[in-house]
Amino acid sequence: MVKGVKRTSIYDVIGWTGLLSVVWNSTPHPLKPFALPYGLCVYRHALKASSNLQQLLGLHSREYTSSKLFRLFRPRYHMVKCVLATYGIDG
Repeated sequence: MVKGVKRTSIYDVIGWTGLLSVVWNSTPHPLKPFALPYGLCVYRHALKASSNLQQLLGLHSREYTSSKLFRLFRPRYHMVKCVLATYGIDG
């Protein structure tokens, strides 16, 4: 990382309302009542740790392989990518 250059995370760009939109629109409808709180917590950390979609995909994949709860309640990545595209965040 270059000294003096601050890396902005995806969360910094979309904010809390964007996080809510991402999780709500990318979680399957029957799971929303149960998955929304979990998805907000997990994806807030993932979006804060990612500055681009490649990093987010890596975090999503790592969490998918390590957590059975994440596999069940996760926001679907292909839908997350589409919602983030509406905020101007592409590949």
